Amino acid sequence: MTRTPHTPPGPPVVGNVPRFADDPLRFLVGVQEAYGGQYPVVRLEPAGGQRIVVVLDAALVHEILADRERFVRPRVGPEASRREGLLSSRGPLWERQRSVIQPELVGGQLAAYADIAARSVEEMLDRWPENGEIDLVAELSMLTMQVIARSLLGRDATREQARTVYEALDTFAEEFEFGADALLLPDALQSGPSAAFERADADLEAVARDFVDWHREHEDPPDSMLTALIEAERDGVELSEDELIDQTVLFLTAGQETTALTIAYAFHHLSRSPDVRAGVTEEATGVLDGAAPSWEHLSGFDLTERVVRETLRLTPAAWNVTREVRGPTTLGGTRFETDDLVLLPTYAHQREDRVWGDGDAFRPARWTDEVSRSHDSYFPFGSGPRVCIGRQVALTEAQFTLAHTLQQYEVDVHGDELAFEPAITLRPADGLRATVTERE
Repeated sequence: MTRTPHTPPGPPVVGNVPRFADDPLRFLVGVQEAYGGQYPVVRLEPAGGQRIVVVLDAALVHEILADRERFVRPRVGPEASRREGLLSSRGPLWERQRSVIQPELVGGQLAAYADIAARSVEEMLDRWPENGEIDLVAELSMLTMQVIARSLLGRDATREQARTVYEALDTFAEEFEFGADALLLPDALQSGPSAAFERADADLEAVARDFVDWHREHEDPPDSMLTALIEAERDGVELSEDELIDQTVLFLTAGQETTALTIAYAFHHLSRSPDVRAGVTEEATGVLDGAAPSWEHLSGFDLTERVVRETLRLTPAAWNVTREVRGPTTLGGTRFETDDLVLLPTYAHQREDRVWGDGDAFRPARWTDEVSRSHDSYFPFGSGPRVCIGRQVALTEAQFTLAHTLQQYEVDVHGDELAFEPAITLRPADGLRATVTERE
């Protein structure tokens, strides 16, 4: 039997989309809790904009993410720029890009990236005061930017380049209001990217071109993902100049903020859970014994890994995944129509009490359970053929940063409750500041 999506009640004419636009996290969690056990999907009806379908069944989420022919990455709102990096490209272009990039993220390359991450963390800690206050998100954003520049692009980023990327991401976050014009208004009435967005995009392109030009000017540049892309271009893989620039922009932006936020949220959760923090500190001290972390240490970070997994469950930087339906289709017994915007709400699935029992609790011990480790309702990196290609790099960087930092510093994040700003990523609305104290 084929089902049509259920529509939750809402005001006349405008339907339930304004409530979603006003507070998407609360709305999606409420819909997941109210209807998740009854319906695989629900439908939101905007006044004249794109029809929205929210997927509540976790197994169906993975089916959709596995089907890149019928469910494609949409271009929603001003963040859907002209760029065609791996994250936004489709079809043969996506296949060409992935075929070049994926081999650079396995085996020995991961160990090399781990060494870069460890060195970058050590440099960050050398800058910190013995006892003082820091902007935690800014510090970690600079760290992740430097790791990306060194590992993926082959050389250090200047402070000016790092600041350009950071400010561009700020602009994109301010511009991107997930539930507003892009969802409420017909296409003809939607405004395009603002002048600020265009300037930020141009600034990012300039930084990307600088990295590409530097590689081309050097006869023997260091091994990096950008080097692999340029050499693939020379070897006949059809990567145009625009594709190369777009992919470099993606390298600069995609993993920078998400990884920084994950680490920042982990420090926040640990500050609220002193027993767990003490355990991570003891583990780091025992495994590292005063040294900087290396690839060989990774297997010893058992509790640290569970803290990262739990942070990704409770506060996923990629809080929502979207897909667009290419044509009328039925999947999992549910009918989808052409151009439906399909929401796969990571944040709501990963906090659902019906699944997790205590969805809002920070409890790393749950990850000793194999059921949790293989649960369909956990997908912080997405799923299917478009699963985040850099997930192992991000997990390693997060564990190294937590372990190395807590071996040397006490980190107390200010504030008790997190307020979120759900834009392209799940940002802390008020930032995250911390008091750091060097250990004796």
